[in-house]
Amino acid sequence: MAAIRYARLVAAGLLLFAVPAAAQSNREAWIDAYQSSPADYDFVIPKEMKLPPETRERLRDRPPVTGTLRMRIAVAAGGREVRIRLTNEDGTAPLTIAAASVGLAATGFDARPGTLHKLSFGGADRVTIAPGAPVLSDPVELSVQVLGDLVVSVHIPQGLKLKGFGNAAMAMGEGDQTLSPALSGADTIIGRPPVSGVMVRGANPPRVIVALGDSITDGNRPALGQLHGWPERLQQRIAASPKRPALAVINAGIGGNRVLSTSWGKAALARFDRDVARIRGVSHVILFEGINDIGNGGSSTMFGTNPPLDVNDLIAGYRQIIARAHAANIKAVMGTLTPFQGATSYSEAREVQRQAVNRWIRTSGEPDAVIDFDKAVRDPAVPLKLRPDYDSGDHIHPSEAGYRAMGDSIDLALFR
Repeated sequence: MAAIRYARLVAAGLLLFAVPAAAQSNREAWIDAYQSSPADYDFVIPKEMKLPPETRERLRDRPPVTGTLRMRIAVAAGGREVRIRLTNEDGTAPLTIAAASVGLAATGFDARPGTLHKLSFGGADRVTIAPGAPVLSDPVELSVQVLGDLVVSVHIPQGLKLKGFGNAAMAMGEGDQTLSPALSGADTIIGRPPVSGVMVRGANPPRVIVALGDSITDGNRPALGQLHGWPERLQQRIAASPKRPALAVINAGIGGNRVLSTSWGKAALARFDRDVARIRGVSHVILFEGINDIGNGGSSTMFGTNPPLDVNDLIAGYRQIIARAHAANIKAVMGTLTPFQGATSYSEAREVQRQAVNRWIRTSGEPDAVIDFDKAVRDPAVPLKLRPDYDSGDHIHPSEAGYRAMGDSIDLALFR
């Protein structure tokens, strides 16, 4: 009898330990499921720069916008609650949001009827965001799926300066239409969205991969329905994988961004903590950046006259990002720089620098893993160029087929 009582006590003790373990496996947690890194663009298009008229018109400087601004956003993780992150981090004056909402997306910028929820901030419908600061909304009960689309609307009564180089398509309507499923009299405009992030809360949250890069990474596109770069293609592959690895990919790309210098958005070295290390659930960063450091060293149409780039300085910048990632318990994966022969920023001397950087990425052993994007998109017949069907036409940015090839080239085993 004593042995039986002892066995029962042992079983009960094991049960006490087993219940928390089971509960932990189904735990709920907040993670970041979308990002658009804040960026300012202090830049005027030079008259001598060759751009199609429609592109020049899209990128021209515009007066501040007022009314309801609506963004369509794809999230990389699912959950039952969401929180929206708004930004004034690159602003120089307070930004007032008089009302805001979130809902499930229908067609275009329309919200699915019955899904719109008013957002609050510390219980208030209205919030003023200080210059240099973000603001996080209160949680909203809204069930979202992996790769599901949300529409987020903000009513801006006093005007917001949007830079065309932000490259995201948004809808703009007059007055407060934040709770209207369809915006009345809306125009499509291009700019950097004031929504900088979405957090979701759900059971068994995935690990997060952050893609840190420039325009070849940036997920903002000037038209709905376009592939949001290679990070979105990577997320599609993860979602479609038979093994369904618990991974979510968010995009921290900024068009024109550089590793060492601030101009189009803060330098990668300056924004690493904000755009990578602070992310909830991050386990890996994919660093794919440096072609703008190379292409704009010395004289440049886009950036004027700059000091010539020393490749050793760029490699030192990479080493610093790797070190800071490791200090935050984040694995650092690096992508080789893709070809750009034929682009306005190309020169033979700059090609020598790209080759030196890629040689270091491939052979140094300092990144935790390497993705050979160069090999994935280069022309086998002319390796210094993008493959013709992977070239968007400017000889530096990939076409949608090129972005797809980049996303398809990534071994998912790197993130196990």
